[in-house]
Amino acid sequence: MTQVVIIVVIIAILIALGLGLLGMLKGGSAGSDKMFKSLVIRVVLSLFLFILVMFAAFMGWIEPNVVMMDASTLK
Repeated sequence: MTQVVIIVVIIAILIALGLGLLGMLKGGSAGSDKMFKSLVIRVVLSLFLFILVMFAAFMGWIEPNVVMMDASTLK
């Protein structure tokens, strides 16, 4: 369930990025406002994603990949 929420938030961030691109291409005052709103949405979603990932790791819902390297593979 947590992975689905993370993927949805990442997709929302990409959509906001695309909307910012459209605002930049439009130009002018309306485009500038659209870019600013897109930036605010991206920052808020990114902070939410960071907090969600940290909380999910703390609760044990997700686990980081652990890669153990042998001494023989370091040579």
